[in-house]
Amino acid sequence: MDFFTPPPRRGRDVAAEERDQPPWTGPPKDLLGGTVAVEKTLFQNDALAIVLASAVAFPENVKFHVRLAARRLLDEDEDTWWERRGLMFEGRRHRTRPSRLLKDEVLRFGVRLPDGTKATTVEGRTHSDEWPPPRPEGPVLRLGSGGGGGDGGSDRMATGHWNLWLWPLPPPEPFEFVVQWPAFDVPLTFTKIDGEALATAAERARPYWS
Repeated sequence: MDFFTPPPRRGRDVAAEERDQPPWTGPPKDLLGGTVAVEKTLFQNDALAIVLASAVAFPENVKFHVRLAARRLLDEDEDTWWERRGLMFEGRRHRTRPSRLLKDEVLRFGVRLPDGTKATTVEGRTHSDEWPPPRPEGPVLRLGSGGGGGDGGSDRMATGHWNLWLWPLPPPEPFEFVVQWPAFDVPLTFTKIDGEALATAAERARPYWS
């Protein structure tokens, strides 16, 4: 007789989940999106640059690719540089909790749409056992995969990148991409993004297999 038994299978079909992934849970896996070279500098000073490099648009949502570059200042000693570099690239992984103040190390991204609604990466996630998950009441912005902090072990520079996705696809009007990072003197900064370019790119999205 077995003493340890595996937990029961979940009552939903994983294959069906992948086929029927709602657009508010992530970019579609079966479509090649239309790419836009955004190339907008969100913030820049002598030590840090944050750039919205590109976007991949789909009919119902959009994925953004953000790059970060940090460099050691001429008057910055080695210990200070490595401490700043470590905090900078670990800061992206800080998680917020309900009813808690945001730590200065938390890198915050957001969007403000033409109608005034907003979505941010610090609003948390709504967990649900339902499938598909219920449709959110407002726009959703999630911080997804990323990496970096190295640049070949350089003691003068470090780079990183990560992806964010936004649901729904913004209307074909200008909207604002927002960033703030208090620990590294990045104030609340708004950058205009061309929503029409994203809408046009979304029309080019196509399935990998017809």
